[in-house]
Amino acid sequence: MAADRENKGLTLQLIALPILVAAAGTAFLYFAAPILIPIVIAASLTYLLLPLVDFVKKLKVPHWLAVLIVSFVFLALFSLIAFFLIAQLADLLSNLPQYRDRILSALESLDPAISKYLGDIGSLLKAPESIFSDAGKVQSIGRFLLKGVSSVTNFILGATVIFFLVLFMLLESNLFSKKLRRIFGSDHESETEKILNEINKQFKGYVLTRFYDFIGLSLVVTIFLLIMDVDYAYVWGPLAGVFNLIPYLGPFLGAIPPIIMAGIQHNSFMIMVYLAIFFLVLQMIEGNYIMPKITTASVDLNAVTVLVSLIYWGWIWGGIGLILSVPITAAIKVVCDHVEPLKPIGLLLGTDRGDEKEEAPEKVPSGNL
Repeated sequence: MAADRENKGLTLQLIALPILVAAAGTAFLYFAAPILIPIVIAASLTYLLLPLVDFVKKLKVPHWLAVLIVSFVFLALFSLIAFFLIAQLADLLSNLPQYRDRILSALESLDPAISKYLGDIGSLLKAPESIFSDAGKVQSIGRFLLKGVSSVTNFILGATVIFFLVLFMLLESNLFSKKLRRIFGSDHESETEKILNEINKQFKGYVLTRFYDFIGLSLVVTIFLLIMDVDYAYVWGPLAGVFNLIPYLGPFLGAIPPIIMAGIQHNSFMIMVYLAIFFLVLQMIEGNYIMPKITTASVDLNAVTVLVSLIYWGWIWGGIGLILSVPITAAIKVVCDHVEPLKPIGLLLGTDRGDEKEEAPEKVPSGNL
């Protein structure tokens, strides 16, 4: 009896092992970020390009040639879009002093009582060490958004490494799963294949659907801003799409710059209200109808896990971590679900959908009562 009670109770090993694994994994991910971030970005791009490679292969093109065609076409399109957006951003940065002057004049024209409370804002904009001219602040923001990138040279080098990683991942996409199954041995081949298939399904489903969501949202926002005659609509549309990849906070962060720009440009408060309503309606549609279907169909994570993973990966990997937090956490959960000592972590991260499936056969039909 005493032995049964001891077995049923919680042991120190059962509690400590997941904590130690999480702590060791966090330390590894934090210090290995310069190596791991390009690999994760390359893997995400590989998932995006694989359907195009399969499509080209249907035209009786060899695998290696299909990979080269898709890779270099993607590189050319990405370079053209990046060149255009960089030119737009450079023009925006050159005009920032003009927009600052408009903000200052708007603040000075306010009622004195309101100006009293906004006086610190005016002094901030006038100060030479303000956010408009403080290179240190701009660099710190850049380091967060692009963790591990400390200069333009590092950015170009990192982009080159990612391109070749994507190229070789596409070339060896058919052999990768076979190599992993060999690594873990024939005794665990079926379990390894099950893990790989589930990770592939969740990661690929989430990345692809989020990419389509990014394209659609960017186009809708850009077109609406063009209709409303907002400057740099071609910058704010894709920026809103990128921010929308960040769960919960992203849509609101992406709406702020175009709303402020519209108010400064047209010197009108009402156009800011119109844009705010537009972004609110867009977020309600996307948040209540599109995103739940995407998340439910592709990943098995509860809402608390998504929020905590957003904070966790943002702290470790900066802006890239914010965007990739959900698919990475979903992949980690799949591994935890299939490794016995880590199953408590997988249970904590997931929803109750798996439990419902397991309990469903135990339900007694009403006719037998």
